[in-house]
Amino acid sequence: MNDCSNLWNEDEVVKMDIFTACSIGEYNCLQQYLADGMELADLDRPNIGGWTPLMYAAYVGHDTIVNLLLDHHVDVNALTTTRHGATALMLAASCGNESIVYFLLQSGAKIDIQDKRGWTCLFYATYQGHHNVVKLLLENGAEKEIRWDPMTKYCQNRKFYTKRTSTKVVQ
Repeated sequence: MNDCSNLWNEDEVVKMDIFTACSIGEYNCLQQYLADGMELADLDRPNIGGWTPLMYAAYVGHDTIVNLLLDHHVDVNALTTTRHGATALMLAASCGNESIVYFLLQSGAKIDIQDKRGWTCLFYATYQGHHNVVKLLLENGAEKEIRWDPMTKYCQNRKFYTKRTSTKVVQ
């Protein structure tokens, strides 16, 4: 039995999928998938929930999994296929995973990509109160003057505002 097997009962062994392995931090399982020749296209393909393996690892905070995927040149700017269209950087920022935000930026993640609501990773971090991530993003050039204009459905270079709050991004 390899590292990617789950024993569900005494008679049946079911192979763990790559999304589960990345979300629960099964580094050895991910290594096994890669050693078995998993293609980059498969690493970048979202599951039925709309997330890639990198998105799961970034959201949950598995540094070693994220780094292994980045070493295999996964698409750091892929968008979830869910209603908001978030990137791995947005997901990491929303959870305050500072080291993963750093790794993603170093690997070419675009800092000012906006989701379907116009939110950037800076907005995700600010909204969730992750001050260290906000500081890291600003130090790496995040644009603090982007906002979504619901009337015109495009982004304007102004201050961040939402319907819930009229607080601008911290300087």
